[in-house]
Amino acid sequence: MMRAAVALSLLLAACSPARDVRDEDAAGKALETAARAAGIVGDRADATGIYAVGEDRLCLTGTAPRYRIGVSVDFGEGQRCVAHGTAQGRDALAIDLGDGCRFTASRTGDRLLFPVRTPPACARACQGRATLDTLVLDRLSEASGEATRLRGADGRLLCAD
Repeated sequence: MMRAAVALSLLLAACSPARDVRDEDAAGKALETAARAAGIVGDRADATGIYAVGEDRLCLTGTAPRYRIGVSVDFGEGQRCVAHGTAQGRDALAIDLGDGCRFTASRTGDRLLFPVRTPPACARACQGRATLDTLVLDRLSEASGEATRLRGADGRLLCAD
């Protein structure tokens, strides 16, 4: 009896009309477009938001491809970096934190990666043994309003004008 039920189920499944994947793709794209227009889902090309891992934080405010950036790395008392500047780009962000601290960070989806070695000039933004080298951060929020209120290890706003 059980074999007959399984065989009947397979037979009915085989007779079902084929789904048109193109219709599903079109519906999905239309839904995503409507969500972006309503502000429910952000533009993937826009890097604006808050990125963080542990006590390390970064904010990007503005509109693609030009941003204001603030970064804070906190390894504990006397071991931190706090820097502010500008960033340009989409997947590769050309970051200028002032005083010769310029480098390119890569963006993969919602992850931001600093280079293994940032220029020696970036050490001016740091205390103790802290460094901006090899910083990896994940986006926690796409909200520009939240990014403008993010504070660094020094207690000050990171992306204030």
